[in-house]
Amino acid sequence: MRFVKWGLGLFGLAVIIGAIYLKTPNMRDHDVAEIKQAAANYDVQIIRDGYGVPHIYGKTDADASFGLAYAQAEDEWAVMQQALIETRGEAARYHGKSSAPLDYLNDLFKVYHFVETKYDSHLNDAVKAVATAYADGINFYGVNNPDDVLDDLLPITAQDVIAGFTFSTPFFYRMDEDLKALFTAEDRPAVSPWGRDASLGTLTPAVRGSNAFAVAPKRSDDGHTRLIINSHQPMTGRYAWYEAHMMSGEGLNIAGANFAGVPYLAQGVTPHHGWGQTVNKPDLIDVYALTTDREKKPRQYKIDGQWKDFERSTSKFRVKLWGPFSLPVNRDVLWSDHGPVLSTETGHYAIRFAGLGEVEQIEQWYAMGKATSFEQWKAALDQNALLSFNMIYADKNGNIGALYNARMPKRIEGPDWGSVLPGDRSELIWTETMPVSALPQKYNPESGWLFSANHDPFYMSEPGSTPNRADFSDTFGVPTRMTNRGLRGLELLSEDPSITRDDLLSYRADSIYSENSTLRSMVADLLAADLDGPYIDEAKAVLSNWDGGTDIGNRGAALAVLTGVQALGSQYIETLMPPEKALASTIDLLMSTHGRLDPEWGEVNRIIRGDVNMALDGAPDVLRAIYGDPADVADDGMMNALAGDTHIMVADWAPDGTLRLDSVHQYGAATLDETSPHYNDQVGLFARGAYKPMPMSWEAVQEIAKETYRPGSRR
Repeated sequence: MRFVKWGLGLFGLAVIIGAIYLKTPNMRDHDVAEIKQAAANYDVQIIRDGYGVPHIYGKTDADASFGLAYAQAEDEWAVMQQALIETRGEAARYHGKSSAPLDYLNDLFKVYHFVETKYDSHLNDAVKAVATAYADGINFYGVNNPDDVLDDLLPITAQDVIAGFTFSTPFFYRMDEDLKALFTAEDRPAVSPWGRDASLGTLTPAVRGSNAFAVAPKRSDDGHTRLIINSHQPMTGRYAWYEAHMMSGEGLNIAGANFAGVPYLAQGVTPHHGWGQTVNKPDLIDVYALTTDREKKPRQYKIDGQWKDFERSTSKFRVKLWGPFSLPVNRDVLWSDHGPVLSTETGHYAIRFAGLGEVEQIEQWYAMGKATSFEQWKAALDQNALLSFNMIYADKNGNIGALYNARMPKRIEGPDWGSVLPGDRSELIWTETMPVSALPQKYNPESGWLFSANHDPFYMSEPGSTPNRADFSDTFGVPTRMTNRGLRGLELLSEDPSITRDDLLSYRADSIYSENSTLRSMVADLLAADLDGPYIDEAKAVLSNWDGGTDIGNRGAALAVLTGVQALGSQYIETLMPPEKALASTIDLLMSTHGRLDPEWGEVNRIIRGDVNMALDGAPDVLRAIYGDPADVADDGMMNALAGDTHIMVADWAPDGTLRLDSVHQYGAATLDETSPHYNDQVGLFARGAYKPMPMSWEAVQEIAKETYRPGSRR
């Protein structure tokens, strides 16, 4: 009996020790009074218009950033929290092992090491004030709404805000694709913060296209300058656009959009100018195969014939188990002269990429928004802090421009930089980047228009009005891909000698696949193929009559688009299954759900938000880009839009510089509150291809104000 008691006692002790070991510790404390005192120092008003869009006026730029944080927290707090825990490398603590690779990457890239060491030396006082104010706004919302706040989240710091850029921006040029390629299929981790969304695996929230158009007075019918910003993002989640308007007594006045955690508007329109950004994918990452002293747990790597010790540290994070318990995890972090090292089943690889350890992106975007002239805006670009993105620009003086932007590595000529490089040659470790002046760009072209749709930048306008590929090094790795959107934009704009406002708006909303597109080519191949199977003759008849359109009344789009997406993915660049097999699958799908092969496209292609369910023109990779999950069709015959056209802005400067600005959001300002009228009050505008006016002066904002309050005092 004594041994039983001892055994039970030891077991109880082990349970207590285990509970202590696994109990998730508090990592930070916040002082409510201190947070409220900091908030009292900001002088800002939030004005909500009839659509609930926040127009924020602060005495200083920092005041406006504080107000932006508070308004954004009111509308999408859950998204902001998710952004912050990922930025801090604490996602697994809240969400479990599926998020552990992100936490490890945060440590592997030394995000907070670089932020903490560069914060004071690499950022100016104005930017630090804006970042601090945004953090203070988040904290103030948190203490006013404590039931909404995750345990141990507060306080947020300015360094957290900066770290969001350091960690996230490399993923916009798809660094995650290069990382995944290093692993075998069996051990490949989820290394992207974008995640996957579709059950068929054909659509991810990383379907990040975008269109942008600029037309100069010489090409418009009325001497106006016009800019359309048409970014394609997920419709929900961390990387969905949030619409706002910021003004300050220090001259800030910009309407546009941002993502959760960004303390200003990263693209938009001011009274002076505007710019849109579209994702590009130059070669901004290099992978080096290392020679190590041993296969498992190496201590050294070879460089220039010499053995050198790895720099070693430890990644420490916690993985949620249940309730208040989480498992502490420690993983080795190795660095070589090249950068962070990944150990995989196929070997040890060092990676070097644009943005590694960078913190200055915020400073350049802030300067772009504060600029009041073409020259100032270009000077902001010369900071060369932004990692990627095509830029399309226009201003009230009739200037237009396009830049294939990148923090481009300055590499030696000769090696195949697109392949895995030998890791034992130090001359392959680049240390400098190219100046912005060395990148493909064009300002005020003879054609009078510029356009970007994630396509080959050497076709941004008509021949003679674009950069020449031969003038740029192959080490830039500029892709040659022509999207359907790029093809259609060139076809439409090139053939129009006098572009009216209505013309430009119709081109933005064009829903046709070019005859030269990948999808039309696939359909042509199917029509020419000797196929058999149920309904195959009827299917060929539908496809042969299809005109490439995806308007809501189109009778061929459903069969063509669903076949194409299942065969080639949502951007028509993958190989998911043979087209004939995809056609057979689509035939079965449409017959089982609609009883016919040619339902109207609007019966299938929908935007569903709360109690609103509307037909949509558009499809993957048309200018009216709409991405949905074909797996949804099997349930009820409808496919809800998940990504694509989202926040859109149309800026129109008259010859006297007067600005007319219109915009639309795919849903509304209350991005998460299903009880709010602004949860879906813009869906109708969006579905019809209509817009709402966006006032830019304080007086005009006052005229449409429906609610005015200071942060923390809303009723």
